[in-house]
Amino acid sequence: MPTATLRRPRRRRRKRAPLLRLAAPILALVLLAGAFWIALARFSAQREDDPTKQARIVAIDAGHGGSDTGAIGVNGVRECDLTQATAQALWDLLEADPDITPVMCRSDWDEDLPAADRAKRVARSDATLSLSIHMNSDGGTGQASGFECFPAPPGNQYNKNSLRFADFIATEMSAAGASLRGDGGVRYAYYDENNQRIIRERSDTNPEGYPSFAMVNSTGCASVLAEQCFITNEADLEAFASPEGCQLAARCYYRAIRQYYGLSPEPEQSAF
Repeated sequence: MPTATLRRPRRRRRKRAPLLRLAAPILALVLLAGAFWIALARFSAQREDDPTKQARIVAIDAGHGGSDTGAIGVNGVRECDLTQATAQALWDLLEADPDITPVMCRSDWDEDLPAADRAKRVARSDATLSLSIHMNSDGGTGQASGFECFPAPPGNQYNKNSLRFADFIATEMSAAGASLRGDGGVRYAYYDENNQRIIRERSDTNPEGYPSFAMVNSTGCASVLAEQCFITNEADLEAFASPEGCQLAARCYYRAIRQYYGLSPEPEQSAF
């Protein structure tokens, strides 16, 4: 009789449950998606921090307006009229520039709109840069003069880029003949609990517990408030707040805006 051969019984292969079979590819997709969103977040943060990679949309704010005339200067000139003239001149330059898109914070010059509401308009827009234009006053003595500007202060997430923009503005205004107040024309401003203004030089990088101007504190983008000149000083008024002076200041702001975005101060083959 043939010898019987013992055979081991075959083990039945256990079938994996459908969900277990899908676990590995699902996990791979989750990890891939996570890596993608991390990369996207880093890229977005880089774009937010690097002005040369941002959309070139600039909000222009004419300080005061409507029933708020602002300061009164030599021969009764009104701050609101001069800020509007400068803002309009800057608008014209930017609108003619194919590289930059301007937006205005007011729907018309006579609109009564507090600074806090104008800041909200900027925050709701797609602007990546904001400039609020003002004229300075020393209370009528006529002694004070010069240019100064106020970027978003230390502690504000847009401080770094606001300071960058402020430096470009101060440099352009100095080249145009303006004397610079404080440390190179760039300072920080705050308001205490009694609504009294506190001025700090740019070297003071400690965050202050008090708020700054609404137009640099709450716009959601890099922002600077410029005090173009003292309209209580005749020489300042003539240089930077006369019809020609407003045009000159507007060009300084325009050149600074282009440099902020990494562009040449003037477009090639400029028609200006």
